[in-house]
Amino acid sequence: MTGSYDSYEAAMRDAWQGWWVTWPLSRQVRVGDAFDTSGGTLRTAGDLAGRSVTFELSPAAPAATFTYDSNGSAAVRFKLAGGVPAGFSALTEADAGALVEFGRSSSVLVVYGGLRQEGMSDTRSVAGELVRQYWKGSWPEDLVGVTDVISAAGGTVLAAAGSGASAELRAAAAAGAGPITLVDLAGSVTVARAAHVGLQWVGSDVTPFYRVVRLKRTWLSNVKTQYGPRQPGLGAAPEAVPPILVEEARDDPGQVLEPVPAQEQPRPPAEPESAAQPGRVPEATG
Repeated sequence: MTGSYDSYEAAMRDAWQGWWVTWPLSRQVRVGDAFDTSGGTLRTAGDLAGRSVTFELSPAAPAATFTYDSNGSAAVRFKLAGGVPAGFSALTEADAGALVEFGRSSSVLVVYGGLRQEGMSDTRSVAGELVRQYWKGSWPEDLVGVTDVISAAGGTVLAAAGSGASAELRAAAAAGAGPITLVDLAGSVTVARAAHVGLQWVGSDVTPFYRVVRLKRTWLSNVKTQYGPRQPGLGAAPEAVPPILVEEARDDPGQVLEPVPAQEQPRPPAEPESAAQPGRVPEATG
């Protein structure tokens, strides 16, 4: 199953450059969430609101849908209710749905519908407050904060786990009322049959991609050189943060915060998926 996840992750890294890939797929990520990346693992660490860090949100307008078929190597044939075309074995005559056939052992089919994007409109206040919290030792340098999130009304993800992989998807009753398109597969199907398919997931109200920032490494190095490393808990009273640091952060957040490249996203530890819901196949955990 690890290979299937790797195929999905690699495909999404290429298609959504600069964005982190949510895993497990059903994990909900929100703007302002914080994660601890120390030790090469990804762990939740509360959120910015819980640290009295405020920010404004602004919507963006991504494409309404996203589909990925490994450059055509994940071929999809659709079936309307009232017949059983060649190749279908699990869907009945009354079913509408699709047959997915993977041309390579690393092929991936990804469909997300109803995409929305939300992010911080300005990071000035965030940068200034994180400088304060770093100074007093409550924001370790391995913490990251979520600045932008892509959410989807529904999604379907299948990844081959060997040669000759295929799957039959049964569409929801509403989708079967007329011609079916690839977008109709987003979150509104069940997997009726799968062969050599590793990752199988169908879900709704998901957040598949997000971006994060951290304290800039060059800024941290300069602060340590000029003021020495922060040592929380030592001394009779905490030393006040130099005002110049907060002022610089508010004037130019880019001097203090930096986006964390997708290649540096730690792989999350394995965690059990919640109980299956109607229409959903739980994904494997990485």
